[in-house]
Amino acid sequence: MRQFLLLFFFVVLAGTVGAGDRPISTISSVSPIAPKVADPAAIAAAVQELGGINGVALACGQKEVVARAKTLMIMRVPKTREYGEIFEKATNDGFLSQSVSRQPCPKRATAVAQLETAARPLPAAPSHQAITETAAPAVGVNPRYLLQDTNGRAFMDSDYHGRFQLITFGYTFCPDICPTTLIEMAEVLKLLGADAARLQPIFVSVDPERDTLDVLRIYTGFFDNRILGATASPELVRRTADNFKVRYEKVSEPGAAPLQYSVDHSAGMYLLGPRGEFITKFGYATPVADVAARIRAHISQAPNAPAGN
Repeated sequence: MRQFLLLFFFVVLAGTVGAGDRPISTISSVSPIAPKVADPAAIAAAVQELGGINGVALACGQKEVVARAKTLMIMRVPKTREYGEIFEKATNDGFLSQSVSRQPCPKRATAVAQLETAARPLPAAPSHQAITETAAPAVGVNPRYLLQDTNGRAFMDSDYHGRFQLITFGYTFCPDICPTTLIEMAEVLKLLGADAARLQPIFVSVDPERDTLDVLRIYTGFFDNRILGATASPELVRRTADNFKVRYEKVSEPGAAPLQYSVDHSAGMYLLGPRGEFITKFGYATPVADVAARIRAHISQAPNAPAGN
């Protein structure tokens, strides 16, 4: 156990994974959010909480949760021995507490949501700059795509005609914008209740070089198994993004390794209707209750739309 933890934090101390995420607005009116100032006390508290969740996940054999905790530590925590020791002790305490108490293990989605919440006080990852959208997207969204799901099946927008679709773009190494969006997407599904059967949520990776189908399957499963992970060849991903007026580009630091880069990309969620038509785009950080209420209103106006695929 201790050898695993020491090896784990050795990787953390060795360097960061380039995983910044700067969502690019598809409109002209944007307002940058001021970068978060790192507070050592807040960071220490967040690291302690992350370690506790990580220890419980280790005791429960939840490898995906442990991997996400590792990613957050690598991308978001300053590389100091102090934080490493805090994380190691909290992990040990969490592991022992879970093992001794034999309490039921938390669900993976719950544990990941706890991780993302605990990580909010941490400084943003390198190259990260959040941008908020202040108006609706430009006209001309063409809601057409041809992608591959995490089971290796090619699918297109017409495969989900008869259901609404809620689509967002991002990548799994994204430090906070994407996981926050997926947490919100999962919450929308919960708020919709039975109506969620008439909505297909889709997460499209714009980083097919690193986001393999297996990686996407595990990642989307963190949040809700109903969220479909999808990607394709770089050419098809680019075509899909262009259709949705989504912009993205790689950003690498000088001298960085080939796979050590961030991806700047548009943020938000797109809603398609049961005929595959574009209805609206929900800007990043739109309140979840508002998103769910607006989707439910659209669903109620299409009472004959079948629930199945």
